Amino acid sequence: MRKTGRTKWAVLVVALALALTALPMVALAADEVKLFDGSGIVDSRESVYLQTPAGHIGDTISVYVPIQNTSGGALSNLSCSLAVSTDTTVFPFTNPDTTKTAVDWKTYQVADGGALVAWNGSALAADAHAYFKLEIAFAEGLSEGYYSVPFTVKCDSGTSTVKVVVYCRGVDTTGGSSSSSGGGSGYKSKPKVIIEAYEFEQSPIYAGDIVQLRLVITNTSSREAVTNLQLDYACESGAVIPAPGGSSSVFLGTIDKNGVRALTLNLQIAPDAEAKSQVLAVTLSYEGTKNRADLEEKASVNVPILQKARVRINDPVVYDDPWVGSNVSVGVSLYNLGKSPLYNCMVDVAGDELTLEESYFGGNIASGSSMNADISVIPQVAGDIEAKIRITYEDVYGNQTEELLPLKMTVNEEAPANLASPGDGGQLPTDQPASGGIGWIFWVLGGLTAAAGLVVLGIRLKKKRERELEDL
Repeated sequence: MRKTGRTKWAVLVVALALALTALPMVALAADEVKLFDGSGIVDSRESVYLQTPAGHIGDTISVYVPIQNTSGGALSNLSCSLAVSTDTTVFPFTNPDTTKTAVDWKTYQVADGGALVAWNGSALAADAHAYFKLEIAFAEGLSEGYYSVPFTVKCDSGTSTVKVVVYCRGVDTTGGSSSSSGGGSGYKSKPKVIIEAYEFEQSPIYAGDIVQLRLVITNTSSREAVTNLQLDYACESGAVIPAPGGSSSVFLGTIDKNGVRALTLNLQIAPDAEAKSQVLAVTLSYEGTKNRADLEEKASVNVPILQKARVRINDPVVYDDPWVGSNVSVGVSLYNLGKSPLYNCMVDVAGDELTLEESYFGGNIASGSSMNADISVIPQVAGDIEAKIRITYEDVYGNQTEELLPLKMTVNEEAPANLASPGDGGQLPTDQPASGGIGWIFWVLGGLTAAAGLVVLGIRLKKKRERELEDL
């Protein structure tokens, strides 16, 4: 019996262990592991690992995934994997091993001088960062553009899914041809660095926003690499500045011949920026690896900025007593509280219960101004109706906004024949001829004139009598 009891306890312990190992790994808290943004880097050479990976279809690229431990304590046994998928939006690569359902990443930490050294992932101290690296090729048939790739970080505390952005340049159409013409024995190549493409992660872009600008920088020379590449940007109007904690200068290092470098800039749009396309001037300064002369290229990026529309619209006011088929005056007021004009403002009605004699066109409403619209509607049915007053306006780029205001009114049946119509000047109809209605006025005027004459005559007679008495 004693052995039997021990056996039961052993079975229970084994079963419990198996159950625990079968449980799914809990997810890490959202703020325990995140993509490292480069904050606190003391060696600018490390920034090369933070750039967006880029290449042509078929090119093998190095994908670095920087992570940071933000859990407040140490993490242990870290690893990273990428699930293989036929969906190229999340796995835009060629599977290097068709026998596997996930791609494993190599692990590195940073040593002195900005170089990466092998790391076994056994532990990551609080606030420390590390890198996972994968050498992989873009798949055939991809479209040119950015791809957000999810990868999974595991540790003893749980799992976390983070995304890294890569850029596919599409098919390489250069065919390996040189972008620099040949010359004599004294020829020195001059590599040319350009902005191949750019896009904003946000659209539309409003004043006051912090936005991400993605840039693809290309060395068009097939003869020579470039080194000490630095990007500087500025906006003359001051409408676009570096985001808090950012800089207007970014060191990119080296780009191989026919190579590419993708990066993301965090930009702050000034709250009072004018609603228009602002120009961000970009300067690329670098050196050739063969010709060590200082070189410079200039480019520009257009930043389409909008001011958020701030509009207050009063409830519609019905001025007349509504009757079926009769005109009813309705007024509505709009106030532009925003920092930019409203364009092509119009007022009309929506629905079948009302018709409109003519839409109201308010034109452009400047910032701090108002529009007072009076429209004339004609009810088509009697009773309680609920219609809509429609107000439309546009921003500087022609994007239209529509506002619908409820309009409630109780409409009477058609007006009786003896009631005034809107066009008769407010007079009630009468059976008397026109001349009969006017004759009494002349009698009154004649009587008043006669009475005034008698009064004047009486005054004169009184004064005459007084003078006669004085002469006596």
